Amino acid sequence: MSRYQQILTLSLAFFVFLMLAAFFHDEGILNVFRLQDQMAEMRQNNKVLSENNAKISLEIDALKSNPLAIEKISREKLNLVKPGETVYQIVRKNSSQ
Repeated sequence: MSRYQQILTLSLAFFVFLMLAAFFHDEGILNVFRLQDQMAEMRQNNKVLSENNAKISLEIDALKSNPLAIEKISREKLNLVKPGETVYQIVRKNSSQ
């Protein structure tokens, strides 16, 4: 094998080694693509959480300043009634009976 062929073979082997390292190393190209996917998913989750935070913030502001909002929550979630009110509960029959 001539000197030129040896250099060419070693250069090619080194190039293949570098390509394998670039793809399969911990900080390689495949890992970069995986991390980009994770980052896109996290951005979407952050967007959803920000929207939820905004809704909760509005609800908190309403509860701090609006007595009707407090009454609504009390009635709907805590099933509270004003003195003297009568509560009617509608019970539906199952159609299978």
